[in-house]
Amino acid sequence: MQLKEFSFICPVIESAVVLKAIETVTSPDAIAQTLGNTDSVEERKRKLPSQLVVCLIIAMSLWSSDSMGTVLKNLVNGLSRQWTKLGQYWKVPNSLSISAARQRVGCRVMSQLFERVVRPLATEETPGAFLGELRVYYSYR
Repeated sequence: MQLKEFSFICPVIESAVVLKAIETVTSPDAIAQTLGNTDSVEERKRKLPSQLVVCLIIAMSLWSSDSMGTVLKNLVNGLSRQWTKLGQYWKVPNSLSISAARQRVGCRVMSQLFERVVRPLATEETPGAFLGELRVYYSYR
């Protein structure tokens, strides 16, 4: 699925669409490489693997009014099996565990992942994307 199929016209974005967008833009390989480059890979098997924590941080910005536990539960239930290799009886960790996992991953991972993934999608042929030679940016605030 191409990102151009996603639209921000609808004021409420369904969870499935957001999860598909995360999977489309940020591949598990890109996250794994970024974690390796920043030495943020866990040394032992954890209930919250670093790759899942990175997706949680992204999802938290999209569902900022929900609790971290709720966002994590929805994330694990919504992402494809390629992403979450968690057991059938996995339970959502408490908020202290989630906070500790976020600190373990750190901000360097998110900064480098942002630099690796984020690119303008509009080309010169995209209607309304340029004003003269300047790229137009929209703010949805």
